[in-house]
Amino acid sequence: MMRFEIKKVFSKNVNKIAILILLVILVIVSMLTVNRVEYTDGNGNSHTGIKAARNLREAKNEWAGYITEDVLGKVFIENRQISNSKEAMSDDIQEANKAYARKQGLSDILDMIISAYSKWRDYDYYAVENISQEQAKDTYEQRISGLKEWLDSGEEAFSDKEKNYLVSQYEKLKTPFYYEYMSGWSALLQNIPTFILITALIIGVLTSGIFSDEFQLKADSIFFSSKLGRNKAVLSKIAAAFMITTIVYVIFVFLYTMIVLGILGFDGAACPIQLDMWRSIYNITFFQAYLLIVLGGYTGTLFACTLSMLVSAKIRSTVISAIIPFIVLCVLPFTSRIITLPQIFNLFPNQLMEIYISIKDFSLYEAGGKIVSDVMVIIPLYMILSVVLQPILYGVYKRVQIR
Repeated sequence: MMRFEIKKVFSKNVNKIAILILLVILVIVSMLTVNRVEYTDGNGNSHTGIKAARNLREAKNEWAGYITEDVLGKVFIENRQISNSKEAMSDDIQEANKAYARKQGLSDILDMIISAYSKWRDYDYYAVENISQEQAKDTYEQRISGLKEWLDSGEEAFSDKEKNYLVSQYEKLKTPFYYEYMSGWSALLQNIPTFILITALIIGVLTSGIFSDEFQLKADSIFFSSKLGRNKAVLSKIAAAFMITTIVYVIFVFLYTMIVLGILGFDGAACPIQLDMWRSIYNITFFQAYLLIVLGGYTGTLFACTLSMLVSAKIRSTVISAIIPFIVLCVLPFTSRIITLPQIFNLFPNQLMEIYISIKDFSLYEAGGKIVSDVMVIIPLYMILSVVLQPILYGVYKRVQIR
């Protein structure tokens, strides 16, 4: 029966078109992500694509290894030499690009130094020009000192327990960082939330008619009067919706990931996320951050689609139920801009599509006397809610009255 329900979903023309649209979006978003990675050659010309990614990988992997104090010092000296070169000091953009081409290999490590000595929540490109080589070597210590100074400034209201938690997370970060070319993962993580959101909305269209179609086709009297109509048949619909949500999500996220990393490279999966998100409190790698983002997206998709089907079973409208994921995942962010209640809105389901931002920044909650980050709260919360909604959905559709 579940196979029959799945077959019904994909036999509808509107759903075939939805899958086709998602395939087109997959190609477009993949190409946009790939083009985020640029390589500048010795003549100052920028390039994108497979060859550009390969050249950039070679340039950056010249600095592959652990970023020790000596490495930080060498990067500082080389950057200063390049910055004082004739090309870098030229007013001609092409000449300036030639100087930048020489910095590409060390740019990620240089960003660490700049971020450490920039004001909190700011990126001052010239910060590295105002420090010494010895200060550059103290980049890891400056990261912790910068946090403490910001917490003591009073710019943000944190309790003493929250402050201690933040500092402890910074101090627990393993240093020195291991580094290698990781631009592919960086580009992937920045763009994947957008693709996941689009995928969730398309899945919402696919599953919106599973419960309401019987009413739209005037087949409800036959469906509910059959021997298994109010038990096994209802369970088959729920199982079909779960399978469609899971399979479509996994296939398209996997395809997007393989296209992007297949072109830009899989290197850097084990590098710490702080190489791209300097102030993150999550002591995880790029691959672990990717898993969190994908898990959050799946949880949000499952919750939104389950809520959509509940509405579909209750009000018997495919169109309205198809709009529910859009309201839950897209409209709520605009509401949060009008009403300033950050602690509440940070727990709304749309945040599951913005795990990348949560990892980059931080929002804290106290649970059971312990301080936890919002990601550690929101994903389990909506996983549980998605499970709880299943028997409710079953009960609503099982008891529906034939009109």
